[in-house]
Amino acid sequence: MVGAMSPALVRTTGDGLLGGNGTVVAAIGRRFLRPGGFYVGREAVIVETLVGSCVTVCLYNFKERFGAMNHFLRDRPQNPADPNIGQYGITSTQHLIDAVLEIDPALTHYRAGVLGGAAVLKTQNEDGHIGQGNVEAALQVLRRAHIRIARQEVGGTRGRRVRFNTQTGEIECRFAGDIPRKGAVR
Repeated sequence: MVGAMSPALVRTTGDGLLGGNGTVVAAIGRRFLRPGGFYVGREAVIVETLVGSCVTVCLYNFKERFGAMNHFLRDRPQNPADPNIGQYGITSTQHLIDAVLEIDPALTHYRAGVLGGAAVLKTQNEDGHIGQGNVEAALQVLRRAHIRIARQEVGGTRGRRVRFNTQTGEIECRFAGDIPRKGAVR
């Protein structure tokens, strides 16, 4: 049974979870989030995305072992009536929080990771780079909800590839274009 295994003896692959003896012990799905997308669910999934100036928020419930993730493009809508909540950090992150709280309403059971927000575009908004504004929007909503931010990997000038295991809470983040060395633990 996967739940009974030590986390140190379990690692993810493209096919499932590998036990200490290298055998696949459970199939694990994969989802790719496009800009404006969300994932919230109890099943074990590897959720992946690519972010540049965009930001992704990963929420993990360590008591119930499930997670949620978003991928947004801008900090806030120009028009508050804009129905595209997934596009904006303020609305997208609040939607993510609301969705997980329907599954488990105990805020202390959640940890967040905020990743992305690079200055990859030359365009600036009135507050600075788009990426910086996106990061600030996510942090503002998470702090207002009193969700602990356990990981921040933000800024810089390069995009990132993010993989989030919703069962373990593990986040793998590397710069886009970086190729892992052969034999490296992923």
